[in-house]
Amino acid sequence: MTKFIITIFLFSIALFSNPSFSLALTTEIAKIKNVGPKIVMEVYLVTDTNAKDWQSLHLLDKKIIELNTDNQNIIFTTLKEGNYAIRLFQDMNNNGMLDRSSNSIPLEPVGFSNNPSLFGGEPTPEESTFILTKDQSITINLKHRKPKKRHKSRS
Repeated sequence: MTKFIITIFLFSIALFSNPSFSLALTTEIAKIKNVGPKIVMEVYLVTDTNAKDWQSLHLLDKKIIELNTDNQNIIFTTLKEGNYAIRLFQDMNNNGMLDRSSNSIPLEPVGFSNNPSLFGGEPTPEESTFILTKDQSITINLKHRKPKKRHKSRS
């Protein structure tokens, strides 16, 4: 009888003291214009929801995805409840880095969780943070650099 009680006690401790249940996050990448180049996706744990720069965050996972359709689903299955932010880019020249202009504007297609505006430049993690409390799906739209307008010369 004592062994039975100890077994039940240990099982109860293991079951209730370890809230390490993993959640699934399905991320759809939408608005892909070119299927050839790979996508580099970074998932960050956000412990300070007022974080202003990406370098201060804890990088949880980085995936390099080979594209095979114009919409792509990536599933993360080992996340816990918490605040997360995702940023991604399409590596058009296959150098593994997000290429930027001299004034830090991305030269390659980029996307962020919550799909914030890029009008003011790269969004802060605060603008891209979402709360994961259950299995869920999100869509990240890939934003492409607009071509420069050519002015007609007056003759």
